[in-house]
Amino acid sequence: MDPLSRKLLKELEEMQQRTGRMLRNMSMSRMLNMETGTPQPSMDIYETDREYIVYADLAGVDAESFSVVVDGHQVRIHGRRYLPPHKDIACVHQLEIEVGVFDRTVSLPGGVDVERVTSTYINGILRITLPKRAARGRVNIAITGGGE
Repeated sequence: MDPLSRKLLKELEEMQQRTGRMLRNMSMSRMLNMETGTPQPSMDIYETDREYIVYADLAGVDAESFSVVVDGHQVRIHGRRYLPPHKDIACVHQLEIEVGVFDRTVSLPGGVDVERVTSTYINGILRITLPKRAARGRVNIAITGGGE
């Protein structure tokens, strides 16, 4: 096969992948981030009396390929998913696995103690445990005279 034909086939395959993913994402309630165009991993968020627990579906992502940042009331997961290279593909029948860069930021209902956040990553599921920041009670301030 000549180089031009090879290049055209490669571009057609890439276009099929992008179109298939785009159509699938449009049919799901979870859409691409409209600002960045990046996929957003599925997340579940739970709350107990003392902490928030966030689960993120990162199946197939190496632990070294993503980062987690906790800032005040937000958790951001950013990374990249790779798949093994495909060789000798003649036809694409189905595309459902998102590849490439992903990014997801979620807001929590309250502040967290960022010094005590922990996480585990087992079998493609990231669990982030975010202890709640101690509630500051109401404080009465005594006012004293300013005379000298």
